[in-house]
Formats: sequence, C-alpha cells, structure tokens
Amino acid sequence: MEKIIIQSILWVVTFCLLIALWVTREPSIVEYDINETVVSFHHSIGQSDLTDEQREKEIARFTQTLDDVVREFAHDNHVVVLVSPAVVSGTKNVTKDIQQLLLQTLHAQNAAKRDAPREVNE
Repeated sequence: MEKIIIQSILWVVTFCLLIALWVTREPSIVEYDINETVVSFHHSIGQSDLTDEQREKEIARFTQTLDDVVREFAHDNHVVVLVSPAVVSGTKNVTKDIQQLLLQTLHAQNAAKRDAPREVNE
C-alpha cells in the first residue's frame, strides 16, 4: 500500500514539474517580413476607389489590426516576433502564417461591418 502511495506522489510531482517547465519555458524567436505585407496592402488600397478620408481610415484599421494579429500570434505560439531585417539567420519565418491570420481577421471585420445595422439619419 505504501508503495502505491509513493508511486502516486511521484507521478503527481513529475506531472507538476512538467507543467511548470512548459509554462515557464523561454519563448522562441521567429521572423516576420512586415514589408511584404505592407507593400501588398498599399498596392491593394491604391487600386480601390476610396476617398482620401476612407483611405486614411482603412490604413489606420489595417495598422491596428496588424498590430493586434502579431501580438495574438506571439502570445498563442509563445514566440517573440522580430521583423526580418532584424534577424541575421537561424529563425523560422512566419510571414505566411501571420498574413493568413491578418486576412481572416480583416475579412471577419468587413463581414461584421456589412452585417451591422445602419444608422438612420433623421
């Protein structure tokens, strides 16, 4: 009986140590080519028929969304995201992953904006 109790305690301690190591592990560093994303956005917004005011709002929304997506990606993947020019070598490039998340988020925002009830001017 004592042997079973000791083994159980050892398993619990081991499990707790593994969780502690997982939670406190150092984040890895990844690189992101922000220039590629910004150039692509500017190209697409340049092709649109927006007023200067609408263009400014879209740029502000894009910038904020990009910042939020990169922060969320870093948190969810336990990584530090550096822009590609800051990295010499040896890191994983996550540009496509972040661009995909950014597109999904922007599309969701656009859908929410379309589905939102319009205010009626009285």
